Amino acid sequence: MPPARLAGAGLLVCLLGWAAVAAAGPSAAVPPLGPGSPDLGLRPSSGLVSVLLAVSLLSGGASLLAGWRALSRGWRPRRYLLLALAGAVLLTLLPPVGSADHLSYAAYGRIAALGGDPYVQPPDTFAGGQDPVTSAVRDPWRSTTSVYGPVGALLMAAASLGGGDSVRATVLCWQLLLLLAWLAGALGLRAAVRDPDRRARAELLWSANPLLLTVGLGGAHADVLAGVAALGTLLLARRHPLWAGVALAVAVGTKLPYGAVAVGVVLAALAGGHLTRGWLLRGAAGALLVLVPAHLWAGVHAYDQTRTASRYVSLATIWRPLVEAGLPRGYLLPGTLLVMAGVAFAWWRPLVRGDALGRAAGVTTLLAAGYLLGAAYELPWYDLLLWGPLALAAATPALTGALAARLTLLALAYVPGLVDGMSPLVETLTLGYRREVGPWISWAALVAVVVLGVSARRGTARPRPARPRPARP
Repeated sequence: MPPARLAGAGLLVCLLGWAAVAAAGPSAAVPPLGPGSPDLGLRPSSGLVSVLLAVSLLSGGASLLAGWRALSRGWRPRRYLLLALAGAVLLTLLPPVGSADHLSYAAYGRIAALGGDPYVQPPDTFAGGQDPVTSAVRDPWRSTTSVYGPVGALLMAAASLGGGDSVRATVLCWQLLLLLAWLAGALGLRAAVRDPDRRARAELLWSANPLLLTVGLGGAHADVLAGVAALGTLLLARRHPLWAGVALAVAVGTKLPYGAVAVGVVLAALAGGHLTRGWLLRGAAGALLVLVPAHLWAGVHAYDQTRTASRYVSLATIWRPLVEAGLPRGYLLPGTLLVMAGVAFAWWRPLVRGDALGRAAGVTTLLAAGYLLGAAYELPWYDLLLWGPLALAAATPALTGALAARLTLLALAYVPGLVDGMSPLVETLTLGYRREVGPWISWAALVAVVVLGVSARRGTARPRPARPRPARP
């Protein structure tokens, strides 16, 4: 089968598999949303939804890799993009799949909308635990205050105002907000990237990326909003620094790690020689215009839970086996920084090149990839930090392939998604894969990225000028 057809078939299977799980009703992958939920109420088994999600993710990964190969043959993913956008709309109208994070978003928004403080009041104590929205939060997050930034909290509050007392309506308002952001990002990317080859590559890796559409948008994660805002920062930075600052504020004000895009933009501007005081001031003004009032509203406790969460270690990261073997957690941050430095060294020369947008995207890609590969706490949807910049950076087939394979296998480690509702067999298999296999997938991905980067670095090294041969007598 030609790569283009394989890409299209993989995308279709990916979207349909994910949608089938969402439409089937509450399960080990889909928490109940209460009255008004647009599902069939079939209550499928944890085994069935796990198989469907695994097929969906593997098909999505295969579609992405086949599409990348088809691009080298001159393929333009127009119909592929239309199918992806149709799938995005469909997944938005169905219940989110793969976690219960959206219930936490609804709860934090509800608390803020009713005048409470989501950074102080956990969902299980708000309104005596009797509120119809906050009481829907699932374990283990019932007693956890918000870890999201003030801008994200305000947007969650806006969704809550639209949804009122209904969990389903609140989640739908949130999903529609994410869909609008995704469409805005896709349109902005298409308008900003004029070169046909570069646009096709960017649309495949971002706008129509089946893994991002399912794991991110299909899971209704806040990372979608932050990722689109980070993408907007890159697209606007060169010519519209004020608006780039506003976009950056939305990204960072939702999730702190998205500050990587600011570092990428500034370092690229410095390397390109167009870093000026006026440009910096306009960008900073745009960011402060949003961040200052948002933080004044949020108060002094906005980052309490963020500091607590900084010591968490998820199961499928490189650090989990080391921590279980006795590594002090104080070594985690230096270790992450060391990984980031290694990835940056390996890939700087092959990736940070081209025009201003390409250089900024390249630096941001290095920071994001290093952070995700070396972070102590990492989940599949966190990859939205990476794929926007990667889509705009210089073409690197080896790096793209390695990161696509990593995301596919990492996403499989978090199937079906919820911490309850699994049969003993499914729990044994999925948690076993996550705990025993996941860390070694992460280690293999890190080693592969560094080795491929060193190889690519040597390939792009400037050849030394040939020494002149002495003239023969």
